[in-house]
Amino acid sequence: MALILKSHTLPCSGTPYLVNNFKPIEAETTAFDLEVIGHVPEALNGRLLRIGPNPAGAPDPAHYHWFSGSGMAHGLRLRDGKAVWYRSRYVRDASVAAALELPLLGGPGAGLRDGSVNTNFTSVGGKLYAVVEAGSLPVELSYDLESVARTDFNGTLEAGFTGHPKLDPVTGEQHALAYEPGQPVRYISLDQNGYATTKARIDLPHIPLIHDMAFTASFIVIPDLPVTFQPERSEAQFPWLWDERRDARIGLLSRNGDVANIQWFEAPRCFVFHFMNAYDDGELTIIDLARHPRMFDCDHHGPNEGAPTLVRWTLDRRSGRLSETPLDDHGTEFPRINDRFGGHPYRFGYTAHWGRDVRFGPAMKHDMMRGSTEIHHYGPDRMTLEPIFVRKPDALAEDEGWIMSYVYDAARNLSDVVILDAQDFTGEPVATIRLPVRVPFGFHGEWIADDILPPPAI
Repeated sequence: MALILKSHTLPCSGTPYLVNNFKPIEAETTAFDLEVIGHVPEALNGRLLRIGPNPAGAPDPAHYHWFSGSGMAHGLRLRDGKAVWYRSRYVRDASVAAALELPLLGGPGAGLRDGSVNTNFTSVGGKLYAVVEAGSLPVELSYDLESVARTDFNGTLEAGFTGHPKLDPVTGEQHALAYEPGQPVRYISLDQNGYATTKARIDLPHIPLIHDMAFTASFIVIPDLPVTFQPERSEAQFPWLWDERRDARIGLLSRNGDVANIQWFEAPRCFVFHFMNAYDDGELTIIDLARHPRMFDCDHHGPNEGAPTLVRWTLDRRSGRLSETPLDDHGTEFPRINDRFGGHPYRFGYTAHWGRDVRFGPAMKHDMMRGSTEIHHYGPDRMTLEPIFVRKPDALAEDEGWIMSYVYDAARNLSDVVILDAQDFTGEPVATIRLPVRVPFGFHGEWIADDILPPPAI
């Protein structure tokens, strides 16, 4: 069964985040010619990637935090209607090298920015990178997910990066907000050639946790929420905690980086890991997000402070006021969209269930125009991770594509990759690919098409 944390007996250690499908897998895996139920669309040529924490050694449960473990990358390669291979590989940080007696990874940042990289992927300048926030540098990965080297993007990254770069479909750049102790919050633009530009440095009176960001055609959305750097109070390895001293606010920074004219809005006192999308509508800025009631208050070892819900924040730039509208009352997290609509009006979003007590389950499709939600149940004790939208070739409609996700089957203690038709969301899967291992609950993933990052020539 998946982890269930009873809200009246919150954990005083990280043990619950080291058992069931949070438990690290013990070895890297390589498997070929995987079983397929149904038919893999022949247009899907590329890799479906996942990443999450997977400590290489035996962590101390008393101090373990789910967010702190070394990264493990998982990848499924599809080609010509076949599931060619599945691989899992550690992202080789300093602790992985020590635990597995491997050579230290080359590149900048040795001894300073070589901690765990476990959160997400980005591709830029013809290369694939694993990324993380709060200090450690991105790690370049090979096509087969082997760690190549740490990178500071050709010397253009001033400090650490982010776990959530957001691709702008109009300009082709990636927007990022980076935070870490000892640094101002930095708004970074990463161009298509892999060069980073710090466009703004935002000095705040504290160090907030900024996991994700959003952007519109005119603005960068800056969350300044009451989870701040408090290492003196933390019971775990993760030093960001709920801060009763801080109110919540959200800022709009002009994309030219004019810090002096940031417009701040008082926001509901809550925490936000993830934004679904944002866009401008005349004098209004619309922001859709997964709203947690609070974070790292009672539980210092993981994100267990109640179920998040999908809401809309409407920022009136004339009055300076923010209003909130509930969009869905299911527990929802890990929101994704058709990335061609990033920063612009859109209709459809996709989320994974995140219920009370960190309980995962079905996937959801949200229709912002109709205010409706469709739910795809994968079956008893089957739990999806982040659903990823992949556009069909020559698609015209916004939802003309596939939803791909890693799905954990608790009864079998194994995982599958399941492909849905986004326009037949509640229907039978297009394909289910059986994996030889389980993929632990983790963070984010991406579809990397071979025409974007091709395999090496043989």
